[in-house]
Amino acid sequence: MKTVKSSLSNSNFWICVLLVAYNFFSKYPFLTARDLSWDEPFSVFYSQFSVPQIIAELFKGNNPPLYELFLHYYTKVFGIGEFALRMPSLLFSCGTVIFLYATGTRLKGRWMGVFVALLFMFNSLQFFYSVAARMYALFSMLVAASVYYSVICYQEPMRKKLFFYLLFVNVLMCYTHYFAGFVIVAEAIGWLVAFRNNFFFKYTFLVFAANTVLVIPMLVFFKIRASGYFTFFEFNAPTAQAWLGAVKTLVNGHIIFDSMVTFFTVGLIIYFVVCLYRRKINLKNSYYFVLFFLMITMPIAYTWYYGNTYPLFIDRYYVYTTIPIFLFFALCLTIFFKPLGSIWAPLFLLNIVYISYQNFSRMSPDYLLREWKGATITAKQFQQESPGAIILIAPLWADLGFSYYYDRSLFKSGNNYNEDLSKRKVYRIWNSDSLGSILDKHKGSNVVLYCDENAKVDSTTDGNYRLLQRRGYVKDTSFFYAQCTTVIKLHPTR
Repeated sequence: MKTVKSSLSNSNFWICVLLVAYNFFSKYPFLTARDLSWDEPFSVFYSQFSVPQIIAELFKGNNPPLYELFLHYYTKVFGIGEFALRMPSLLFSCGTVIFLYATGTRLKGRWMGVFVALLFMFNSLQFFYSVAARMYALFSMLVAASVYYSVICYQEPMRKKLFFYLLFVNVLMCYTHYFAGFVIVAEAIGWLVAFRNNFFFKYTFLVFAANTVLVIPMLVFFKIRASGYFTFFEFNAPTAQAWLGAVKTLVNGHIIFDSMVTFFTVGLIIYFVVCLYRRKINLKNSYYFVLFFLMITMPIAYTWYYGNTYPLFIDRYYVYTTIPIFLFFALCLTIFFKPLGSIWAPLFLLNIVYISYQNFSRMSPDYLLREWKGATITAKQFQQESPGAIILIAPLWADLGFSYYYDRSLFKSGNNYNEDLSKRKVYRIWNSDSLGSILDKHKGSNVVLYCDENAKVDSTTDGNYRLLQRRGYVKDTSFFYAQCTTVIKLHPTR
């Protein structure tokens, strides 16, 4: 396979500028299109701690602390409004577009760079996380940067400074998300395949060695976290169909997936027929194929396999695999259809872009599951109408989304957060015993029950509401929000 070397100058530069501008302005209006929800309040809350506290708290959680450390300094300047919090993710997504375009042009020319950049921009999952105040946009950009520097290091191993850039990006990647480990392993296995590229082989080994030393603190905390990991949830083992469904979701649905499989299969058949005719299989530059293939399969296979034990089989953990998926697919088509002429692969890829755009959902209802702002305003109004009323939050992890819209000064509370909540007569319900003790402490007070997810008033599984009924509380008023949040005002009868 012929290597195409190019730089972002002249026409390439302006094409990249146009792609970045489209990415930015197409997503910009959606920065405040929904409530701060899902895990966004978590990042915001912990970013307000001191730096030592952020490191201590986040290393006990599911993600390394780099993103929250960034937010810590960023929010000191720009505040914690929805618009300000989500802007960095949008800018990170623009960075991803740059790296994807640059990687595509390095591999097969500017048309491939445009193709992979457009697929990224028309990907529904990536769109959502490009306007979410979480680390996933940053992580995707760093993965795209790591892929880019891996490719150019392979192409130009004499440029030693490129290996320093690769090391720098990989270290940042490791301190952003634990799934960076899959990227590093994929690069390491690809490195073994590239043993004939002497300078690349030697310098990349030094990169991996230095990378390991620099992330030892993260590895230590990860080992502690993994050994003490537990969950309150029970999971059914994901089926093979679930795995396939996850892949289809990554590429915007079954129509695109089926088209990609069709083009890939036909091209593979053509390729092997030509190889049999020529009695030679061309495995040149297999490094790229091994790198991209492993980056796709390892995280999805791992999360699927352990998804029946831990909450790992979740799209946001492996959303970054869209980057190697686009590159792998485009690269395969350029090789498989080469015997038919240079025009066929671009035509097929253009068709995939068109289908992706047709199936593109900027704000899927699946990602608008929290109406925390409206529900919080309702709960606060109920409390103000009934002096002395207490607010109960269930489940307890819904508290940060509630607090963000109830009183943002709570996000400055740090370790005194629960105490500051109680001063406002707001309580998180840990279990039935904690609910009982709260009610005993506030006998005769009206209660506002703030329920998220399945804690509906008409649910037979809502232990908190049933317990309130058994304690003599009667529903006064309730509001059911469209997706899953409910606010219920109750008063005692005894």
